[in-house]
Amino acid sequence: MAEIRFLLNGREVTYVGDPGRSLLTVLREDFDVTGPKQACDGEGECGACAVLLDGEAVRSCLIPVGKVAGRQIITIEGLGSDERLHPLQQAFIEYGAVQCGYCTPGMIISAAALLLRDPRPSRRRILEELGGNLCRCTGYHAIIAAVEAAAAMMRGETPPPPALPYHADGRPYSAPIIGKRLTRVDAVEKVTGRARYAEDIKMPGMLYAAITRSPHPHARVLRIDTTSAERMPGVVKVLTAQDIPGHNDLDDYSLDEHVLAFPGDSVRMIGDAVAVVVAETMEQARAAADAVQVEYEILPHTFDQEEALSPNFPPIHAGGNILDSYEIHFGELEPAMARADLHLETQYETVFLEHSALERETVVGYWDENEVLTLIAGTQEPHWARDFTAWAMGLPPERVRVITPPMGGAFGGKQDPWPVIAGALAAYYVRRPVRLAYTRHESFNASPKRHPYRMRYRIGARRDGTLTGLHLRILANTGAYDSAGRWIPQYALVAGGGPYRWEAVDAVCHAIYTNGPKAGQMRGFGTPQSMFALECTLDELAEQLGMDPLELRLRNALDGQTTTFLGYPPAETFAYRECLESIRPHYQAALAAAEEYNRRHANTPWRRGVGLAGMWYRFGKSGDPRCPAEAELREDGTLAFYFSAPDYGQGTSTVMLQIAAETLGIPVEYLEFVNADTSLTPDSGIQGASRSTYWVGGAVHQAARTLKEQIFAMAARCWRRRRTSSP
Repeated sequence: MAEIRFLLNGREVTYVGDPGRSLLTVLREDFDVTGPKQACDGEGECGACAVLLDGEAVRSCLIPVGKVAGRQIITIEGLGSDERLHPLQQAFIEYGAVQCGYCTPGMIISAAALLLRDPRPSRRRILEELGGNLCRCTGYHAIIAAVEAAAAMMRGETPPPPALPYHADGRPYSAPIIGKRLTRVDAVEKVTGRARYAEDIKMPGMLYAAITRSPHPHARVLRIDTTSAERMPGVVKVLTAQDIPGHNDLDDYSLDEHVLAFPGDSVRMIGDAVAVVVAETMEQARAAADAVQVEYEILPHTFDQEEALSPNFPPIHAGGNILDSYEIHFGELEPAMARADLHLETQYETVFLEHSALERETVVGYWDENEVLTLIAGTQEPHWARDFTAWAMGLPPERVRVITPPMGGAFGGKQDPWPVIAGALAAYYVRRPVRLAYTRHESFNASPKRHPYRMRYRIGARRDGTLTGLHLRILANTGAYDSAGRWIPQYALVAGGGPYRWEAVDAVCHAIYTNGPKAGQMRGFGTPQSMFALECTLDELAEQLGMDPLELRLRNALDGQTTTFLGYPPAETFAYRECLESIRPHYQAALAAAEEYNRRHANTPWRRGVGLAGMWYRFGKSGDPRCPAEAELREDGTLAFYFSAPDYGQGTSTVMLQIAAETLGIPVEYLEFVNADTSLTPDSGIQGASRSTYWVGGAVHQAARTLKEQIFAMAARCWRRRRTSSP
């Protein structure tokens, strides 16, 4: 034990405890300073935990707290205030450098250290200084522009405007709400460190949960011994499958996935869960999770979808290794191929891709005063998570509440309800608040990934570039469990033919079980893999025909009147040909620039090329099209909107208020909203598949319009009564 005094955001504080604990842990757990984030596993890899130590930016996860005695620490909370933002905080807001906000505190702190040393940094210098700060959302361009603008402000100069003031045709932006640049409703909270993500939430008497996971890609669980773990310091409860009060599965989200493996069950991937441990501290919970003794019988495994289909490979699930299949047959393939002057066969393959949201999967669970099991969780669909949790806990849905706080990115990966169920299980038994937070390594191993595809194309074309036939076979690796893999084959094939005219199509896709990580939703669910392979194949075809890739696509582009290989025409607003024509001058300029570059570098190994790719993409999801939102005129005269569209950086809350304000004809500042709380908001559906703005926004628009009509009707009745009662 040691007593360590230091200045924290201008105030002297005293820490009493282990001097070897990381500064980040002490700031967050002992002083409730949660602006610095832990996105890696305390390895100094992400920069989200950056603080100023005597004016220098440091990774607080790497600094033992004993090293800061007598020194000055400034976190994002001490850099500015709501009343007076630091120029960097202001610039990050104005230049659109804030999305999910999880990296923002560390990014601003690192930039502040740079500007203390160099008030006029070059763009290269900014890039170098921020090179250790990871951002998954913005693409860095807006961040760099914000740092440049802040530097100019601090020098007393006027920075360039943050957005183009004109439309492409030269008309100035003049719209009062939609079409005008607005400050995100959550931007100030995020740049000042006040935004509270799930892992930032602390409650009195909080416990911590950790998961015992399989180290094997495929094995049978023979025995689980929790005795040693239960005797370890701080351990409150060790839970196994026999403790699940409801159903040990994920219902129709993932038809074949257990919550925890029973003795006798198989674990089918590295990271499959066997037990949940609850303890007084996170360190104690993780140590005890490692102490749970599991005896395994090792089984054959494969990570390859074709090997999983081989006759001699044993089934990973009882029904075999094909989860689902989908076929598209349009026209007569062989006659179409016979009409072709050229045939081309290609094979392309993609791999598992990790979402890499900076915020790791985290759930805080507790029983509220009304005996409702409440989960504060980073999830893209709180109502979905509520229903699956209620199923596993054996509770009616009204006794489970899911609240989605600000989220540090998602990209499709936080549709998986498993972490919410595990957090609920821990809270269900211990009757105290519990926080379950994945490590980064857990997130890599146990969260869903993008499906790997193996794609074989055979296409036919005439000499003028007209496409005739498409023969396509896709094997999609869905990993160890369903996890929405049933929907993959149809999306793969729709994307696999692209926005082009085909005389005939013969396409088949199988979703295959392997022992890889479970694959699930990721941006563009099921489509980027096929689009990549198709567009590369078209480039190869253009090369063989001696044809410009843009002209090849224009020759075959669908329009709004052509029947697609799906058997129906695209939407009336489909404008792929117009899209291609619009990029022609930019494409030609890029070709000319590349040619000039290559001419100047003819004696070097460097060459520059120009890529071109097109796509079509559906938004929304199959099934029930209902998408409710509610509007309310409160007794105090405020207007409030209720919807469920979790904001994980894409700005849905701001968009919904813009739509409502535009519909009502009043400023955004007059509106309030409640978002993503299953006890307060309607189920607006899953927030994925690019559906939020159109579907939820459409519901908000209709609710606002109805409310406006009702207010006008009430006002008219009041006016008539007033006129009637006048002398």
